[in-house]
Amino acid sequence: MTLPLSVAVLLLLLSACADGPPDSTPSPQSITPVAATADTVASDQIEHTLQSNPDAPVEEALPQTEKPVVKAPVKSPTPVAPPAPTNPAPAAPPSASTAATPPRPASDAPNHESWDALLRRHVSPSGRVDYVGFSQNSAQLDAYLDLLAKKTPGKSWSSAEALAYWINAYNAYTVKLILDNWPVKSIRDIDQPWDKRWIKLGTKTYSLNQIEHEIIRPTFKEPRIHFALVCAAESCPPLANRAYTASNLEQMLETRTRSFINDEKFNVTQEAVVRVSPLFDWYAQDFGDVKDYLNQYLTTDIPAGKELHFLEYDWSLND
Repeated sequence: MTLPLSVAVLLLLLSACADGPPDSTPSPQSITPVAATADTVASDQIEHTLQSNPDAPVEEALPQTEKPVVKAPVKSPTPVAPPAPTNPAPAAPPSASTAATPPRPASDAPNHESWDALLRRHVSPSGRVDYVGFSQNSAQLDAYLDLLAKKTPGKSWSSAEALAYWINAYNAYTVKLILDNWPVKSIRDIDQPWDKRWIKLGTKTYSLNQIEHEIIRPTFKEPRIHFALVCAAESCPPLANRAYTASNLEQMLETRTRSFINDEKFNVTQEAVVRVSPLFDWYAQDFGDVKDYLNQYLTTDIPAGKELHFLEYDWSLND
């Protein structure tokens, strides 16, 4: 049977459509996804967006060479401590810089209790000295001086032990000097009281000046010693009624210095004319800027612009 021409043409067209074009694009579902890596996360995300949304603008999908690369954060693995060795190597010996300091030898510094007892008995809190009372205990004083002669500062002594020794020695021998020349009205009535060598300590013989100016001042460089050493005079810093020891040295030096500087008998600092002890003139090099040194201890600073004047020194005996 012959089909009408119109029907034949229609059948031919339907057959062509069923075969489809040879270059048709596969559907998105037929594309096998590529496993993402840390370096390709960004590009894969763009491609996935295009696949899920075919209507998205094509210009958003940059060429591979131009796509920004964003590395995904990688979690650091938790560090695992290495297993302890079965037979650990012996520890290295300490270096010279870290080696323990050898123990300090025991000090053989003398005990100052006997001198302390004499001071408490014969010196008032204000520093008045009962030389007659001292003379009644001269044997005890001589025993203490013998102790100082036998035990002089050595390498095992601390700096505080040594300085306490020399302060006590200077003061005890000053008292001894007055007693040996009693009665006197002033230490200056004695022949060469500071320059005569008569103090035997160990194998050496010293003068009072040598103890102060050749040992104490250059060795310890401590300006407060000028308020601890006594010269048995009224204008001299008062003799403490306790012995100096390593344990009380710092406290006593500070207390004696502050007390002397603030005592208007020795330093007049708040009047129209500022007059201070001549000790600050004689030993200015030890104090540095004298006004600054005084102001460290004064209750009220010396007024600015005031010049320092020095009082006359009273050499009368401090009895």
